[in-house]
Amino acid sequence: MANPKNPFDPAEMFKAFDPAEMGKMFQPQNMMSMFQPQQTNPFDMEGVIKANQRNFEALTEANKSAAEAYKDMLDKQMEVFGQMTMAVRQQYEWAEGTADADKLKAKTAAMNEAVEEALAMMKKLADTAREANEQAYASVKGQVSEAVEEISKKNRK
Repeated sequence: MANPKNPFDPAEMFKAFDPAEMGKMFQPQNMMSMFQPQQTNPFDMEGVIKANQRNFEALTEANKSAAEAYKDMLDKQMEVFGQMTMAVRQQYEWAEGTADADKLKAKTAAMNEAVEEALAMMKKLADTAREANEQAYASVKGQVSEAVEEISKKNRK
């Protein structure tokens, strides 16, 4: 019987943040294809894409950097977990061969505490990243509204 995939495998989770894969989502042709009409239209979408190629490339690079930052955060979370659990394992390694029931109970309790603390730190890293994203979006959201209003004004003329 084949081994089922581990849903907590970091390698599988990190694939979602692969900069090359994320970059594909932001290629100008992929982004603008949803605006392309099915029938013939005098509107030159290809011209718009070409005129803004530099901006699309900058967006792609920015998103690659963001993906790398998320991958870095996940790597750091795993590092925190590894350091915390390794410290407990090393501390109690000497008890492996001679451990009585009380020592094993203490070792298990210490490992549980280390895992709990590591998970709390990992959550704090993720919460901090989420808050930074929310702040970044909030700072741009007003600019988006202003830009949409400006476009509307130009189209009313």
